[in-house]
Amino acid sequence: MTKRLTMALLLTAALLCSQALAGPPVAGEVLPPLTIAPLAVEGDSAILGLKDNCVFTLADIKTEYVLIEILGVYCPVCREMSSSLTRLYKRIRKARLDDRITMLGIAAGATPMEVRHVRPKDYVFPVAHDTEFEIHKALAEPKTPYTMIVDREGKVYYAHLGIIPDFNAFFQEIQNLVK
Repeated sequence: MTKRLTMALLLTAALLCSQALAGPPVAGEVLPPLTIAPLAVEGDSAILGLKDNCVFTLADIKTEYVLIEILGVYCPVCREMSSSLTRLYKRIRKARLDDRITMLGIAAGATPMEVRHVRPKDYVFPVAHDTEFEIHKALAEPKTPYTMIVDREGKVYYAHLGIIPDFNAFFQEIQNLVK
């Protein structure tokens, strides 16, 4: 009996440790449920097909896929990549894929005021604030920028830390996924 109890305790400890050591989401995994605060910039809710001033989840977004960009408002690498993300957003729209995939930034640690400041000048797509790092923590605190493509149920199809090296290849991946 004590051997079984010892084994059960060791197995439980191993599981807890493996969860604590788990890194940010990777392709094939499913995100934990994410509750996202109401968007701070007027008009952003409509882009995602949401009601204004409402908390939402991925399942509430109108498109089948969401490109999530975890960013830091004071992150120089995030700012460096923002112009490429702007071009990607426009390319998705031009290719008429925006009814299948949308883009959402999640600003880890940012306040609504900070999002209202950086959103119009650095990002052409909606950006949610994650003031208390709740989403960031739920995703195992990825460094920024961290890019994922997920479906409305949270299944991860793509995950990348840092600057995406080839946006043409990335756009090709998006096209192959959403068509």
